[in-house]
Amino acid sequence: MEIIQDFIPAGRGNRPGYAMTPAFVTIHDTANENRGADAVMHGKYLKGDSAATAPVSWHFTVDDKQIVQHLPLTENGWHAGDGGEGPGNRTSIGIEICENSDGDRAKAEANAAQLVADLLRRFNLGLEAVVQHNHWSGKNCPRVLRARPGGWEGFLAAVKQFMQPEIVDTPILGQAVATLAQAKAWLAQKAPEWLEMADLYYSIAPKYQIRPDVALCQAAKETGFFRFGGIVEPDQNNFCGLAATGTPSDGATPLRGADPARVRFEAGVHGAIFADKATGVEAHIQHLYAYASIDPLPAGTALLDPRFVLVRRRSAQYVEHLGAAENPTGVGWAYPGKDYGKSIVRDFLASLGAVQATAEPVPAPAPDPELEELRAQVTTLTRQVEALTVERNQYKDIVEKIREYVRG
Repeated sequence: MEIIQDFIPAGRGNRPGYAMTPAFVTIHDTANENRGADAVMHGKYLKGDSAATAPVSWHFTVDDKQIVQHLPLTENGWHAGDGGEGPGNRTSIGIEICENSDGDRAKAEANAAQLVADLLRRFNLGLEAVVQHNHWSGKNCPRVLRARPGGWEGFLAAVKQFMQPEIVDTPILGQAVATLAQAKAWLAQKAPEWLEMADLYYSIAPKYQIRPDVALCQAAKETGFFRFGGIVEPDQNNFCGLAATGTPSDGATPLRGADPARVRFEAGVHGAIFADKATGVEAHIQHLYAYASIDPLPAGTALLDPRFVLVRRRSAQYVEHLGAAENPTGVGWAYPGKDYGKSIVRDFLASLGAVQATAEPVPAPAPDPELEELRAQVTTLTRQVEALTVERNQYKDIVEKIREYVRG
């Protein structure tokens, strides 16, 4: 179901802005049976003065037709009633289910259950992380679910069912899901000295139809968010451990067609050495391309991956299959690779997708010399007109005085 983002403005009394890593999902009922008291109406309420003064806020309101999000999932809200430092307020996502009399309550609960399931998957939480408002403060909330025999148990069963649809794996080929702005914000949190890597992955990967967010997340996993610390050194510009097999090169490791002007091996060094960061990123993307596609490299592209020809083409079209242990073909990027691809999705791609990034400012257009010249001419003409107007008024005064003299 589509989620409408209608955030409480930053700085309001009910948007505290404390950073939050979600550990729970707290369920509420709105206790508002009025007609029209749907998700949109509650969004308007939260942006009003009474909610800001209270203060009260939560993350989502769900009705029978839509879901409205009021706060980023990286910020806390005031909804649990357990104080400014309480775990309910500081570590849980608040969800209010509408009770409006003109809505379909059963459908609203189903929508809420689906939302909760999606959040649990997104943040790698179990069903035990779903709690009632009552859990934190003792309040009779969610009152509808609590009053109905088996209501809460039925809601949790629905959440569990939504968590077990057919598993959809994460494709390596395709458009990025996370934006470049999100990638930069993510790296600003995790590796602020490596922000340029977002630009490199997002500019190079599309040529190969590789998802740049996937490639960037794999690089983050392989390098420990570019801290390295393993057998590959930062100055190798090797962001995915290419040819780092555990045995250092003897200096005669074959390039297998890779461009010798940009790729080399040195005796005693683990893995390939690339001429610069862009070359290392492109070699990484080429290696992913070998696993995900059967097509040749894009026309006019130099081979930079010294192990490209060793890959069984199109043997891992999904991130989850990059580890041989979870690949139906039994091959993969990592050996044995148990949980390798799943970890990229769970521990890196999920957190990248959860980042709330503000839109980058649109750069001002470059000055147009002709336009600037016209503006200067207009300014000059305007001043000339103003001067002529003053002169005309002076002449009018003189003429009027002459007329008075003649009449007198």
